[in-house]
Amino acid sequence: MIKPKTIWHPSPNFREPIERHISCIVLHATATPGLQSPLDWLTSSESKASAHYLIGTNGDAYHLVLDGNIAWHAGNSRWKGMEHVNPVNNVPTMNNCSIGIELVNANDGKMIYPDAQVKVCADLVKYLCETYNVSLDNVVTHADIAPGRKNDPLGFDMEGFRKLLA
Repeated sequence: MIKPKTIWHPSPNFREPIERHISCIVLHATATPGLQSPLDWLTSSESKASAHYLIGTNGDAYHLVLDGNIAWHAGNSRWKGMEHVNPVNNVPTMNNCSIGIELVNANDGKMIYPDAQVKVCADLVKYLCETYNVSLDNVVTHADIAPGRKNDPLGFDMEGFRKLLA
């Protein structure tokens, strides 16, 4: 499978792994309706946050952190026993074994995820699953890995998305 077109826009917020096995893909929502604010935030050294990819509502996909590096997107999180201790503050985090994809969306449960955005996300996730041998049941939301702490991406049709991936 060919990787969907992405725009390289590097973030300084990552670390190189000692060892990395990608076994999960985490979908997020930016909690902002526009692209520029999250793009600036995720690529600012002051934010201490990042993701591997950011997908705008028009389907433009930005590649912010190389897949092999650890982006700072998951925070305190766990999934099916997968967790790794963050060496900075000893917090269990999925960052070490996951790829993070941010979807531009207000995360209010009302703003729709446009077809162009969902299609590019599905194509990217299919590519990543095939490249890194990630099972489809390990394509999850931030809410799945941090229940009670995170709710994103609100309003995202995960069931319909999984059908696109199958």
